[in-house]
Amino acid sequence: KSMGLGEMLGVKNIKIETKTPMTLEEFFDKIKDVTFEAGVPSIVKHGFNTVICFPKIDRENQIWITGDKGKFTVMRSTIIAGLGESIKNQIASDVLDAVTDGAATMFSQLGSPKKTCMALCDKVADTIKSLDL
Repeated sequence: KSMGLGEMLGVKNIKIETKTPMTLEEFFDKIKDVTFEAGVPSIVKHGFNTVICFPKIDRENQIWITGDKGKFTVMRSTIIAGLGESIKNQIASDVLDAVTDGAATMFSQLGSPKKTCMALCDKVADTIKSLDL
């Protein structure tokens, strides 16, 4: 599959629509206990917005989910949200490395963090779509 211009520039936005309208908080309640390759999602206030974010990949790559009313977007963000969550996420990342014998960290180092983040956006979106919400 060829990359569009947006993807070459590092832009990744995947639209997801739920069967019934729901808020971001309701959406988070439905996905918070799902196992994602990208880690454990958190819901955080970021400025005036609330976003669902996954553990940061590095200081400029993180997966966010934004949206409302059943229309959500899984995206690569170059801004890191939930810095208060980052300690918890770092612990989760360390646990993941211990459990996977370092494979999780190794995976993020195969190729650039941007490529890893974009690939994980696809995996997060696919996992959510498979829930058939």
